[in-house]
Amino acid sequence: MRVSVRDIIRHLEGIAPPALAEGWDNVGLLVGDGYTAVSSVLVALDASADVLDQAEACHAELLVVHHPLIFSGLQRLVEDDGVGTLVRRLVLAGRSLIAAHTNLDAAPQGLNHYVAARLGLQEIRPLIPAEARPLMKLVVYVPEGHVDAVREAICDAGAGQIGQYRDCTFGVTGTGTFRPEEGASPYIGSAGILERVAEVRLETVLPRAALGPVLAAMLAAHPYEEVAYDLFPLEQRWPGAGLGRIGTLAQPEPVGAFLQRVREVLGTSRLAVIGECARDVRTIALCTGAGGDFLEAAHRAGADLYLTGEVKHHQALLARQQGMVVIDAGHFATERPVVPLLSAALAQQFPELTVVPARETDPFTAA
Repeated sequence: MRVSVRDIIRHLEGIAPPALAEGWDNVGLLVGDGYTAVSSVLVALDASADVLDQAEACHAELLVVHHPLIFSGLQRLVEDDGVGTLVRRLVLAGRSLIAAHTNLDAAPQGLNHYVAARLGLQEIRPLIPAEARPLMKLVVYVPEGHVDAVREAICDAGAGQIGQYRDCTFGVTGTGTFRPEEGASPYIGSAGILERVAEVRLETVLPRAALGPVLAAMLAAHPYEEVAYDLFPLEQRWPGAGLGRIGTLAQPEPVGAFLQRVREVLGTSRLAVIGECARDVRTIALCTGAGGDFLEAAHRAGADLYLTGEVKHHQALLARQQGMVVIDAGHFATERPVVPLLSAALAQQFPELTVVPARETDPFTAA
C-alpha cells in the first residue's frame, strides 16, 4: 500500500491531536507536500544539520521530529542563516518535516506518559489536566449512494477523529422532502413537485479550528445544490491528557535507587539533584523538557520527588525550601525517549515503511 505524508500526519494526529498543543507552539507539517509518497522515515528529537545528513544517507523522504524547526515566521531562506539554511536544505532535497511537540507532551499516551510508565510508575495521571477541548458536532443529510463520498471528504478534512480512531461517524436513514422552486437546479426532482428522497443523517465531530476546511469539503462532495446541515458546539474533556505526569512506585524506595532507575531509563549519568537524598520516595511527578515552572504544581499534588529537564536557580531554592527532591536530568535526556516512542508507533501502523531512529547526542558535554 502506498503511504503518503498525509497518511502519517493523520496517524500522528490521532496519537497527539494538534488541539493539545500550546498556543505558542508550531506543530504538524512544517515543510513539504502532504501527498508525497514515503518509503523511509527518520525520527529525531531535533531537525539539526547532522540529522539532515542522516536523512540523506538513509534516503528518508520524511523527518518526524519533536522540536519544531520553525517557531515563527521566516524572513528569508538563504545559506548561513541558521534555521533558514536547514529549511532550504529540506526544500531543495524534496524532504518533508513533521513536528509533534507539546501536543505529544500532553497526549494521553504521549511522551510524559511513556517516560512515567518506563520508570515504573503506577496510577499515572496528568500533573496539570488539559482543559476542555472546543469541538463541534456536524450533522448533514445526504442522499443514499453519496454517503461514502461525503464521509470520506469530511474525514479527510479533519472530522471524525476520536482518540486513536479516525473516520468516526454515525448514520441513520430517513426520508427527506423538498419542493424545488422556479430557477432552482435540483440534483433530484423538478420545479414545483414535492420530492421524497431516502437520505442518511450523517453525524460526526470535529475540532472547531477545522470547521472551515470540513464544511468546504462537505459542500464540494455533496450532490445537492442546497445542503441541509446543522452544527452544535461541544465541550468535552480530554481523558488522560495534560502536561506532566504524576504517579506512584509500587513500594517506597531510596532516592539513590530511583536515581539509578532514571539513569537506566533515560540513558544518562548527568543528573543534578536538589534536596535530601537520604530518604525514601514513592509519589513521583515529572515533566519532560523545560518543566521547572511546574515544580509548584508537583509540590501541591503531594509529590515526594519531581523529575524534569530544566530547573532554574530560583526554582531550585524553592524546592529545597519545600523539602521536595528534584532531579534535573537535562532537556535532551528527558525528551530523547520521543524517538523510540514515535518510531514504534510508526512501524506498527505502517509495516511497509522503513523507520530509522536518528543518532543524536546531547549538545551539552561534561567538561
